[in-house]
Amino acid sequence: MKQMLSRLLSLFVVMFTMCLPSLAESSTYYSKTIANAVGEGKVYVSTAQSDSPAYEEGSSEAEKNEDKTSAPKHTYYLYAQANEGNEFVGWYDNAQCSGEALSTASPYIKEITADKEVANATETYYAKFRKIGIPILSYGEGHSYVNLSVGSYKNETLTTENVTETITYASSNENVATVAADGTVTAKKNGSCIITAKSGEAEASYVITVIDDVNAGITQIGNGDFEDWSNVTSSNHAPNNWNSFETAEGSMASAAGGQQVAMVEGGRPGSDGLYCVDIFCQSIFGVPANGNLTLGCINAGNITATDASNHNFSKISDPAKSETISKIPSAIKFWAKFVPNSTDYNARMAATVHDAYNYITHGQATSDTDENKAHAIAQAELNFPACEWTEITVPFVPTGNTTDGQMYIIVNFTTNETPGVGKAGDHLYIDDVELVCSDEPIPVVYNKYISVAVNNIYAAPQEASIEVTYNENSTIDFNLKNFALDNNGTPMYVGNINLPGLAIDENGNFGFNGDIRIAEGDKEGVTTWLGPNLGDIPAVLEGTIKDGYFYVHIDINVGYPVEVEVGDLANATVNVSDALISTFCAPFTVAIPADYQSVVTASTVTGVEGNVLTLEPVANYVIPANTPVIIETPVANTLPVSGIYVKGTPVAGLLTGVYENTPAPVGSYVLQNLDKVGFYQVAEGNQPTVGANRCYLTVPAAGVKAFFLNGDDATGISNVDANVDANEVIYNIAGQRINKFQKGINIINGKKILK
Repeated sequence: MKQMLSRLLSLFVVMFTMCLPSLAESSTYYSKTIANAVGEGKVYVSTAQSDSPAYEEGSSEAEKNEDKTSAPKHTYYLYAQANEGNEFVGWYDNAQCSGEALSTASPYIKEITADKEVANATETYYAKFRKIGIPILSYGEGHSYVNLSVGSYKNETLTTENVTETITYASSNENVATVAADGTVTAKKNGSCIITAKSGEAEASYVITVIDDVNAGITQIGNGDFEDWSNVTSSNHAPNNWNSFETAEGSMASAAGGQQVAMVEGGRPGSDGLYCVDIFCQSIFGVPANGNLTLGCINAGNITATDASNHNFSKISDPAKSETISKIPSAIKFWAKFVPNSTDYNARMAATVHDAYNYITHGQATSDTDENKAHAIAQAELNFPACEWTEITVPFVPTGNTTDGQMYIIVNFTTNETPGVGKAGDHLYIDDVELVCSDEPIPVVYNKYISVAVNNIYAAPQEASIEVTYNENSTIDFNLKNFALDNNGTPMYVGNINLPGLAIDENGNFGFNGDIRIAEGDKEGVTTWLGPNLGDIPAVLEGTIKDGYFYVHIDINVGYPVEVEVGDLANATVNVSDALISTFCAPFTVAIPADYQSVVTASTVTGVEGNVLTLEPVANYVIPANTPVIIETPVANTLPVSGIYVKGTPVAGLLTGVYENTPAPVGSYVLQNLDKVGFYQVAEGNQPTVGANRCYLTVPAAGVKAFFLNGDDATGISNVDANVDANEVIYNIAGQRINKFQKGINIINGKKILK
């Protein structure tokens, strides 16, 4: 193989690009190729449409053919000149220079007629040379396959020149295949090796790959071991059956980038193969173009990396850009070595089994559409950090969609989980990609976070591992492993909550209501587990796992309430300015710390009594997820908070929360500190921005332009004293009892009223 690659690397490329000045002209071109092995002469004929003969309307095919003869003819003189000690053999139409020569003359005179129907016609000719009197061995086929069940194979493409000594054969790995004295190969096990023929100083070699029939065909990925390559000497290539930017489509395909994959000798430890693939990132116009390798096709549609038109897709009309499969695999297994230019980010693998549809995989989940999702049958995804060679197994998760027709699989590897975030010099090495088809489902391990509240006292979120096994009968086995409580910084280990056979619907929802028994965990070094001592305890579980969203809520009663949330971690910041009042909303539960409960309040706006807003304090000093509130504090403060992400609509009462900067709707009210602090009505053409994790107010009250929080002329809040019973107990926001209704916020019967 090394000799073959060396020979290919010695190719001399001669290129001609021709512009036709007029139909009446013809051109003559000359070239000379000098080499010791094989020279390559490429002839490009470009015909502009405007230069082509015009057909009159109604012309017959015969007339058109005759018209073609008026197209210009271009004569090429291809010279082949051998160095001393070599001789020219002839011109061929194949890179191996096998078969009968087209011509043994030098120069080789070739006349080409421009064709108006072909914008760029290309003809390629190869000049073959040999050393005078030196024996030469050459294989015309560089890569062969043999099925393990067939057992034997002989490459009949070996040619010899000036060979007088006996030819001997050798295998580079006899665990994969052995070779007999006549060159017949016997397959032993899956893998690849090099078969070498040698006579004296002459030698030739080819790669042979052994495939097991049981796992071959459409239950496996073609060339998953990256042993089969072609055009390795070109400036843009990829392993056979895989695609990168060299075959990209889309409006930006030509500018998408140059070579971003390479064949690397060696591979993962213990491999019987010869090569692996190197996927790397490079900078295009100053923007990182992440390395990208796919079984489908890359669509390069926009210079902005995050644009939805930049994606990979299965082009099912093209077998070279799609992969059929007959069985849904349990998992995908591969070896990876990730060497990023920075350790702050992850590489990514994403695989999807889908129906007969040009299924799209986006770099960002937000770009996906419901129409596209409806065609996904099972998915396996993993973002992984920098690592040395590591074997990785990722289970496929059913989506709930099914098909009775042909199935396809698209597998993507990229040097960064986020488009445009990588750096030039990131390298992702992949080897031996294999589909696992097991009769037993393989658990999917979700590394998430857990938040535990005991008797409404919340502990900081901790890392947690959850195993979910997707069964064929639309049920899952749920196993929360080794969960613990935080006891003032010291973990109290509880154990495993294992609930098998939970029904899961097409939207990813599942639940449980009954008694559970918490089992002992298996965390190394932990000897004491609290859970097994609790016996049977009542529990209610509700969860959703769908399209990347993971959330489980468990209520446990052990004589006092224990609330468990499991999912992804989200972060926000509570900002209260010198005005001492603010709005806040987060997609997770926020508990006001005990030390602040006497001075910090959080309230929803539940309604309007006349022109007065009615505030309802949150229960137990806990702000539920997706609940917009008004925050009041005695001092300005900025407090970062975090919790378990809960999908939902951030609306409660008259307040609406936002999670990214959003223009306030016309007619709503926004808390602002203008002449006074208050909720000011938003007028058309003057829409302020509501910041992330803030809220706006919607009040169905005509003619009210603002709700002030204090001041004698607070529109819509005057004369409120008349509504207060003199015998009612009144408190201020600090929890102090006061004698009368005061300006600002007053608490009466648990309700907050603004004056």
